[in-house]
Amino acid sequence: MTAPRYIEPVGEERAGWHTEAEGKSTSYTVRLPTAWEKFLKEEGMPVTRGVGVRDSRDLPRVDWPRTGGKAHFFQLINMNNNWLIFTIEIAPHSALKPQRHMYEERYIVLEGRGSVEVWKNNSTAKSAFEYQPWSVFSIPLNANFRIINSSSAPVILLACNNAPRAINQYQSSAFIFDNPFNFDDRFGGNLEDFWKPNEEFEPQPVRGRAMLTSNLIPDASATYLPLDNNRGPGHRWLAPNMVGNTMIQGWIAEHSAGRYAKAHAHGGGAILVCMRGKGYSIAWPQSEGGLTPWKDGKGDLVTMTEYWPGGMVSAAPGPSNWYHQHFAFGKEPFRIFLFTAGVPGNPAGGGGGEEQEEGQLVVQHGELGRGGNAIPYHMEDPYVREYFLQRLKEEDAPFTMPPEVYTEAGKHIEVMTD
Repeated sequence: MTAPRYIEPVGEERAGWHTEAEGKSTSYTVRLPTAWEKFLKEEGMPVTRGVGVRDSRDLPRVDWPRTGGKAHFFQLINMNNNWLIFTIEIAPHSALKPQRHMYEERYIVLEGRGSVEVWKNNSTAKSAFEYQPWSVFSIPLNANFRIINSSSAPVILLACNNAPRAINQYQSSAFIFDNPFNFDDRFGGNLEDFWKPNEEFEPQPVRGRAMLTSNLIPDASATYLPLDNNRGPGHRWLAPNMVGNTMIQGWIAEHSAGRYAKAHAHGGGAILVCMRGKGYSIAWPQSEGGLTPWKDGKGDLVTMTEYWPGGMVSAAPGPSNWYHQHFAFGKEPFRIFLFTAGVPGNPAGGGGGEEQEEGQLVVQHGELGRGGNAIPYHMEDPYVREYFLQRLKEEDAPFTMPPEVYTEAGKHIEVMTD
């Protein structure tokens, strides 16, 4: 196909595309699909968009020829075609096709048991490990792998990867899916011990909070989380460091039943996946909704998403910094896994174009009036607590918020945030 020939304008004519309407000439541009959008269309998977879903397993899964399983894709608000979340189902006593790809990928097992084989390119030596419900594992970059269902029931996994970013950057399926390069620094050494779970915690380099370098977590819904207390007494938190990932990151947190976060705002992109308990999240635009949207007659601006094990929500779903707030309304602790395509909390580069020195400290968001934008409990919309108490009553669950947090004297007490 011959490319169209550019025609230079004559005289005072303007170059580019224009349309005539009511005697006026208007310039316009044509938005071309990205390489990822073309790939997404070719794969033919159903895609759920929006703020979140109560349980990702409820969405229909269809045959995905590339993998040999059945899948459903998720592109929630603020994922911005930079990364992908999907569920994938493996039939009983079956396996997915062998795969390898030049993007990072992490899995959470929602249902079923089986094993995973992983091996290097141009090698027949395979390493392997077993998984069960709520196992978490990552595949080393560009390693070959095959996920096997050894049970008589279907296996369902929830995964995230940075495929959109990689496909948009390289725009070559052969480079992404048929590249023989081995990343020995990520998948090397004694492969017999590569998948052995580690239980030794270390300080996370960025925040100094708990980190676990382990390529497999056998049961992330019940694994021990170190006491953190950053979001209130009893708050527990852990950052898994897996297979040398630099783009697909996240953390696990657990919040006491009957408690909720201060409303706060930050940039979007974090997806919270429930692994245990029940929760819901609300969000609204700062500029239009203010501090007390219901009280000010603007409750229609608030989005609300309920989610339980297997469900997820875009923590900050607005186009800019929206207020958002998370609630644990069940009888048991609320445990969540954060999915994101980036290093959460890593201030390198500043994020705003400003230059920073290595090791420079960056202050995290705090309360209004203290250099941040979190709304103290005593200043929140009265309907927030009223509705939370209603939900707890429906679940016959206790209200465990310390009374002092609703006073001026206790306004700086943290209970939980994302």
